[in-house]
This record gives sequence, structure tokens and C-alpha cells, in this order.
Amino acid sequence: MLLGYLTLSFLFFGVRIAAHPERMVVGGLFTDPQIFVWSFAWWPHAILHGDNPFYTHAIWAPSGFNLAWATSVPALALVFVPLTLAFGPVLAYNVACLVVPALAAWAAFVLCRHITRRFWPSAVGGYLFGFSSYVLSAELTHINTAAVFTLPLAALLVLRFLEGNLSARALTVELAALLALQAYLSTELLFTLTLELGSALVLALAFFPPVRAQLVRLAIPLAGAFVLGAVLAAPLLYYALTGYDTRPPIGSEDFVADALNFVVPTRASLGGWWSAALAGHFPATDAERGAYLGLPSVAIVCWFALRRWRTACGRFLVGSLTLVALESLGSWLTVDGQRVVTLPWVHLASRPLFDAIMPVRLSVYTALAAGVIVAIWAASTSPRTWLRVVLAGLAVLAVVPNLTWGAWARTPAVPSLFTTGLYRSCLGHGENVMLLPFGPLGDSLFWQVDSRFWFRVAGGYISPAPPPPFTEPHSIEQIAASDLPPKVTARAVAQFARLKGVTAIVLDAREEPIWRPVLARLAHPQAVGGALIYRLSGGTASSPGCSRARASARSGNDVSAH
Repeated sequence: MLLGYLTLSFLFFGVRIAAHPERMVVGGLFTDPQIFVWSFAWWPHAILHGDNPFYTHAIWAPSGFNLAWATSVPALALVFVPLTLAFGPVLAYNVACLVVPALAAWAAFVLCRHITRRFWPSAVGGYLFGFSSYVLSAELTHINTAAVFTLPLAALLVLRFLEGNLSARALTVELAALLALQAYLSTELLFTLTLELGSALVLALAFFPPVRAQLVRLAIPLAGAFVLGAVLAAPLLYYALTGYDTRPPIGSEDFVADALNFVVPTRASLGGWWSAALAGHFPATDAERGAYLGLPSVAIVCWFALRRWRTACGRFLVGSLTLVALESLGSWLTVDGQRVVTLPWVHLASRPLFDAIMPVRLSVYTALAAGVIVAIWAASTSPRTWLRVVLAGLAVLAVVPNLTWGAWARTPAVPSLFTTGLYRSCLGHGENVMLLPFGPLGDSLFWQVDSRFWFRVAGGYISPAPPPPFTEPHSIEQIAASDLPPKVTARAVAQFARLKGVTAIVLDAREEPIWRPVLARLAHPQAVGGALIYRLSGGTASSPGCSRARASARSGNDVSAH
């Protein structure tokens, strides 16, 4: 079954990049894939060179950055080290983007197969989770939130223990390994997994009186799993706890689900062609609007609720789905982009740890609950076979990705200064450089990756907000927050360079019209390899090799596909 899901993943996401998998990247909505390509390159580089992989000075130099508070996906980066070393981090990242949805679908399939003992209903349930609108949205930009295969596996382990098929010791060890893995994939998902696991146990205590004794016995191995998992994830958790001041900004108020999104698709799904205008009213962006289940799945859930509510299983599953759907709405019930009424989440939104959660991302648990319910319904014998096949097929069709949309892949623009090795002649080894356009406005992290970390960067796009050393004074914060001229002045750039020890500015030549009025006051540029190098006072003089490269390169047009 995993092979089948991998094939679908390739058809959905891999075909577009198949011609140039080492240049193009999966996810073309924003420049965010550079975060993960950089991370895929950083972890093996740091380990092989004896650097601390959790705290880097390669970006946001000279102070550096705590990667425990960034989406640096160390687990994926380390698993794909052989591909990274052999073919480069871009290809490794692309392969990971194909694997994680298939793994999520397979894990949900295994869970559904354990519950239903039926193949095709479980295959449908697995697909509805692994290729849910949540995962599709995550594939556009954030592989860390798409790597959700641990969630159904955690549910399966707990279920097997409650059934008596897994010992307390085995549960402790296996769940600890899973929790540690999740920590190295995404600490946000680790926290929400903990939250939803606790909520599920409370619901089980309420709806399953006969198994309350087993649920009570679950407490000790469950606590042991979290303790052992914390030990296994201790290096990451240490830096996470000691670097709390670099956490992402609060996202609870903006990144919430719209109630209509449960039945109205975004542009990422097949039906998005008719609903694009309406979906544009939803909070957040297309990369986070992942609450869509589709009318067929919603109809099946309602049918299941009517027929199975009197059973403990029915109440538990419907109650779980309702709870996580409510949580994903955040602090307000939002309908068509308009806040209607305050919801209970408002009492949690400002609490520590909760303030870093994007409620809309809790839609992943809605997708899992819906997938399990559809699988159980499709495996039952109450509706006629043809009706079960038709409705289940429509549920799958409703969440098929919109492959005509151009946001599934893009080719980062990287000046040939970096793709051809000219940087070695023009920039000193370990030199602190400002790369423009700054942060999310460009692909500058790809530039550093292609240089194999030859130079340091006084900046970087590794998290939504700059670290504290780059938030004062205001002139530096403006640059670090990716403002553009005329907001950014020559004086601000000069102050930034002086305080951060920047000795050279490298500008994508295509951005010269924007930055020329500012940078021309600081230095005369040297055009080479599709970039303009502004050598600042106190910096290393350009080498003869760089001068020769300048003479032979076509300035301003020499920008290559990565």
C-alpha cells in the first residue's frame, strides 16, 4: 500500500520537478522551501565540520540563531543525509516532500486496517488523511507540518495497549521513540499531539465505561513514554527551553480555520476553481487553509453520527472530531472571514506554549478523525455496497489536489556567482555578508547553500521573526523585517553593516532598480555572475579572480535556475 501512496505522491508533486529535481523545489507559493533546503544542508555540514548543529552562526551573524526555535527538521535532514551528500539538498528535500504524504497515508491506513480489518475502506481512510487538504496546504511551503505520519501511529500504539495486544513496557519504549522523533520533526506538532492525546483519553473515560480500568493503567506507561521521549530528545529540548526568547510570534489570532472551509475548498483542491473568490476571504493563506474535508466526507460523518451515536465508539469518534474541529477555529467562530462569536480557545490562546500554536493546524486531527470514520463507515454492511463505494470514491475525489494550479513547484533564482563557484574569488571564507533581497523577499538561503557555507550571512529566513539581537535599534529592525527602500535608507544599511560586522553586500542584479538609490551611496558595485557586490569600508578588497570574472560575466542577466 505504501508503494501505491508513493506513486500518487509522485504524480501529484513529483511530475512537475522530474526534469530538474536538483534545481526546482516542491512548493511554489512562497519562498519558504529555502528554509528546509538550508536545513537539509546545514545539519550534515555542521556535524561533519564539528559545529554545534543546534546553534548556528552561519546565519544572523555574528550573534547566530537557536535552531530549536525554527523549523529546521533535524529528523528529516539526518534521514536524507545520503541523498544530500550524493545529489545535493534540493533533491533530498524534494524526495522528502514526496515521501511524507505517502508515509502519513500509509500510517493512517495501518490504523484503519487495524480497526476495520478491511483493505479498501482502510485505503480510503489512509488517503483522506495523507492527502488531506491539510497536508496539501503544508506541501506548498512547510514540510515540517506535512510530516504527520507519527500521529496515527501514536493512536495505534495506545489502541493496541488498551486491547491487550501491547505490553506496558513495549508501549513505553515504542511511544517514546515516536515522541522523540516527533520532537525532531516539529515541536509544535509534539505539543499538539500531547494536547490531543490527553483530550482523547478524557473522552474515552467519558464514553467507554467498560475500559476505564485499562485507561487508568495506561497512565504509568504513558508518563514513562513522555519521560523517556524527553531523554531521547534532550539536546533539542535543552536548546528549546534555553532559547525561548527566539520563539515565533503569536499566530493564534490570524491563523484560524474558517467554518466554511470544512466544506468549501481552496485553490489547492480540485474544486477550488469555483470557490477561489470565497476561499480568499478565509483567514491566513492558502498554505494554512487546510480545514477542508469535502461534502462527501461530511455527509458520511453525519450518517455515521446518526447511526452509531448510541455506541461508545461512535460517540468517541464523533466527539473527538467535533472537539478538534472546534479547536481549529481558534478564539472566534469565523464565517466567510468575519468573526461571529468568541469560542473557548480564547482562554488558552495567550497561555505559554499555546500562544505559539496556529489553531488552523489542528485541522490535521480533524482529517485523521474523519478518515477513520469514513473507513469504519465504508467497512460496515448497513449501506448497500454500491452506495459505500460511490460515497467513499466521492470523498477521495473531493480532496484530490488541483494539479492545474501553478503553486506546487518553482525554480529558485540563484545568481551564477554561487552556482559556478565564482563566490570563492569574490568573497572571503567566513566573511559576514548581507544578501539582498533580504529574508522571505528572495532566495538568499539557496545562495549560501550553493556556496557550501563559504560565507556567513548577517540575516536569514529561518523563522517568521528576526532574533532579538536584530530587533534594535529600529533601523536594523526595519532591514531584518524585510522592509524595502525608501523605508530602508543608506544610513540604516550603513549602521546595520557597522554593528553586525558586514563587509560586503551582495545584491541580485535584477533588484538593482529598487536598491540602487540606497546602496550607491555606500560603495561602487562590482557586477559579476548576475549579482552586484558592494565592497564596504573595512572589507577585503576584490581579488584579481573576481575582477576577471566580472569582465567575462554578463552583469544583470547572469541569473541561473538553481
